[in-house]
Amino acid sequence: MADSRRPNVLTIPAGADFLPTLARGLIDGEVVPGFSSRGDPIALADATVFLPTRRAARALRDAFLEALDGHATLLPRIAPLGDVDEDADVVEPLETAETELPPAAGAFERRLTLASMVTAFARALDRSILSLSPEDGPLVPATAADAIHLAGDLERLVDAIETEEVDVSGLGALVPDEHDRYWAITQSFLKVALKAWPDHLAERGLLDPSRRRRLQIEAAARRVATSRGPMIAAGSTGSAPAVRRLMAEIARHPLGAVVLPGLDRDDLDERAWRELLEGEGPGLFGHPQRGLAHLIRALGVARDEVRALGRISPALAARRRLAAEALRPAETTDAWSARRLSVGDVAAAMEGVTIVEAPTFRTEAAAIAVALREAVTTPDRTAALVTPDRNLAARVAVELERWDIAIDDSAGRPLASTPAGALLRLAAEAALDPRPDLLLALIRSSACRLCCDGDARAADTLDVAVFRAPLPGEGFAGVRAALTSSDKPRGIAARFGAADREAALALIDRMEAALAPLARACAQKSAGLDHLVAALAQAFSALVGDAEAEDAAAVADLLDELLAAAGRSEPIAPAAFPGVLEALMAGHALRPPRDRHPRIRILGPLEARLIRFDRVVLGGLNEGTWPAVPQADPWINRPLRQALGLAPPERRIGLSAHDFVQGLGAEQVILTRAQKVGGAPTVPARWLQRLAAVADGPAHEAALARGKRLIALAEALDRVEREPAPKPPEPRPPLELRPARISVSQVETWLRDPYSIYARHVLKLEQLEAVGPEPGPADLGNAIHGALQKFTESGVALDAPNARERLLEFGREAFGRLMERDDVQTLWWPRFERIADWTLGFHRSRSERVDASQVELDGLLEFQTKAARAFRLTARADHIDALKDGSFALLDYKTGATPTVKQALAGFAPQLPLEGAILREGGFSKAGRGPVSELALVKLVGRDPAGEIVDIRDKDSAPDEIAATALARFKAVVDRFEDEAEPYRSLSHPKFLARPEGPYAHLARVKEWSATGGASEGGEE
Repeated sequence: MADSRRPNVLTIPAGADFLPTLARGLIDGEVVPGFSSRGDPIALADATVFLPTRRAARALRDAFLEALDGHATLLPRIAPLGDVDEDADVVEPLETAETELPPAAGAFERRLTLASMVTAFARALDRSILSLSPEDGPLVPATAADAIHLAGDLERLVDAIETEEVDVSGLGALVPDEHDRYWAITQSFLKVALKAWPDHLAERGLLDPSRRRRLQIEAAARRVATSRGPMIAAGSTGSAPAVRRLMAEIARHPLGAVVLPGLDRDDLDERAWRELLEGEGPGLFGHPQRGLAHLIRALGVARDEVRALGRISPALAARRRLAAEALRPAETTDAWSARRLSVGDVAAAMEGVTIVEAPTFRTEAAAIAVALREAVTTPDRTAALVTPDRNLAARVAVELERWDIAIDDSAGRPLASTPAGALLRLAAEAALDPRPDLLLALIRSSACRLCCDGDARAADTLDVAVFRAPLPGEGFAGVRAALTSSDKPRGIAARFGAADREAALALIDRMEAALAPLARACAQKSAGLDHLVAALAQAFSALVGDAEAEDAAAVADLLDELLAAAGRSEPIAPAAFPGVLEALMAGHALRPPRDRHPRIRILGPLEARLIRFDRVVLGGLNEGTWPAVPQADPWINRPLRQALGLAPPERRIGLSAHDFVQGLGAEQVILTRAQKVGGAPTVPARWLQRLAAVADGPAHEAALARGKRLIALAEALDRVEREPAPKPPEPRPPLELRPARISVSQVETWLRDPYSIYARHVLKLEQLEAVGPEPGPADLGNAIHGALQKFTESGVALDAPNARERLLEFGREAFGRLMERDDVQTLWWPRFERIADWTLGFHRSRSERVDASQVELDGLLEFQTKAARAFRLTARADHIDALKDGSFALLDYKTGATPTVKQALAGFAPQLPLEGAILREGGFSKAGRGPVSELALVKLVGRDPAGEIVDIRDKDSAPDEIAATALARFKAVVDRFEDEAEPYRSLSHPKFLARPEGPYAHLARVKEWSATGGASEGGEE
């Protein structure tokens, strides 16, 4: 019966409102001849409408309600086909009444089972095979996460085989002429895997999701023949064989109709149409009409037999002709010379088109936001951004927030990037390695509920006073040791008292208890994935508490699904678990439950195909983005895909081109691209290039001019009036706030960058170090100083046989846990051994002149300023030798940058001379008082030579005079800053400053005023 009539095939042209046109046509009898529901409230109830997506199904229900104008009517059954026109991680199932089919395998079970096959394959590879060239050799996963990613590629191959109904029995017959050794390896695996996977499913009583979907479609096609109600398939391009068969059955049904989106009935000439049907060139797959041309041939109709449903304006008809001409097959572009379109036709076609050639990605997003914002200023006007670029979609959503417009990308937000998803990954990493940066990220996460209402101070304590200095141990034990240390806190850490540390201890206890189950599971050499996931779920529950956020619920659901499938996965090394988790979460998105704005949408090209808006922005029109670069299959190359009967990757370009042409059907269409993305030049999409070639002239220039208007508006959003060039800061605090105490180590900073002294001593600002700092030069210097101090204080004679060994023992004690690090043992410790030998030799060479030595002595010198204030100069001397002639020698150990004699004599590196001044005034009470006969910087670098002496003296001044001069200069500086009119300038003498940028340079806005020619007074030495 189905074959006794001509197929009923219709098309709704681009520019017509597809779903409302379909709804009205079905009600009025235009879609199915002989069937009309007008005036019959139950007639539609017998009809079934198949659509590509769930969004289209929801939109069609709304279209029926609008067309019925409030009349009570039973709606037809609307089922999404789950179109495969685009790559998708989750294929929407066909909603049918079919119940006898076995259930589909879960997504995680499928991925993990295939990953196990990939891993087993890698293990079975012979070592001789592994030695093949890596460029073309077999795929060997380096980690468990790599195996999961490769399993995802294998899933896509399985989907393609099932969807395109390829007979894999021909796999063994494919023997390519080149690279056959490599193909033989992959071929052997595919033959096993493509048989083992169905066998695994059969044992479990399950079906592959793609196979089940195909069987559902086939079952639906069988039911068409016996159905007495209207059957309509609308909006699909029939890219899968099973869908084409279903559409063929529907087209021949007495009450059936197939409604195609945007079939070209007459705009493309017959020569070009024949080329689409009969040509073999790979470029033909990228034509927007090729898929539809082959579909209607499979349905048994010619394109002039396809009925048109709905009407479009003359301007949109002209635009449709322009698009057909611009995108004609490459083999027929010689027809362009015939100028088939008149200047008037091109002008009419381009009248509602705007082309945005934005200079940057950011400007493109801002211009799109402006265009959408403009659209909604008109009541009832709708607009949409259509793009496959999720980064662009996210950026536009952010740009719209400046007008308080909340909008979601219909593709959703990657679950891994939500607060709860990020917390899950952090928990997996922190359980393995509770480093300060991971623990702090957990504590500060908005999804973590371990911090109670009064725990903000506890979190700050951990952040500022604990995690920004090297811990005395590893993990939670190291954190507790730092919190309970008897050492007096210094600097900014001193701002947190005992109560704060108690609260921080309680917080860290809760954190450790939350992660404990996962930490125990990760302590094993190998663990089952199910055990790790169960422990992670327990830890996640403890971390988020009873939070009801959507992302937390989505993550909990994901963990439940993963736990149900993880038992069949092979054990993994716990260290690989975070990577495995990240690989498994890839592709899972948190989709918005509803549209947040009533008149603006952000859609993917497939979703937008059947939905019409007053203004449509087609964004991201660059090669590689839209259309996307065809992805090579890592399991089977292009020639072998063709030999096996799989569709070429370019087929996706044709589907993208069709979606592009559908988007051109909007009343107002804006085509956007960025000339640079990430600083790299881009290439316009081939469709834009073809439009420019065909529409070249005033109409195209006018479209570009309209785009420049949007670009100008976008750039004006962030444009502000140019402020006067900033001047260097010159704060003048009152006298009582100015420092009355300073260390000799800070005097050089005072001389070169007074603003830093102001920020630290007046504003009381201290620099925060990085979280979880790695050992650096300061730690090496502290260890060397500590070892030399302990050796001198121990009283071991320099000429003792065990002097070297004792010094090395003190060194190991000073290095402490640093010695557990490979880099310290390899680099730092050999340097210290050379320093130890050189230092012993140095002190032995001067032992006859030395009466006694003291190290790490605190010194203080107090004097009156011109403002009658008491000022204190403090110091901590590295090494003081009391010489037998009654004088003193001051030695300053330097393990890093060392000032020159010239700088010290000029007064710009006064630390050691000022220590000499304190000594000659009796400020080092334990050392005594007397003249200074030696000031020496001792460079301890551990290279060749291991040490070097920089003697601070000159021919005109003895060390004692140098010290006295340094003190006089310092007192003059102090008196100068006792005057409230004297400012604390920024970088007054920056030359040779150890850190020219300084920790307070951002506060002083150094980069701003230095770039505009500003400069502090004071010159340079």
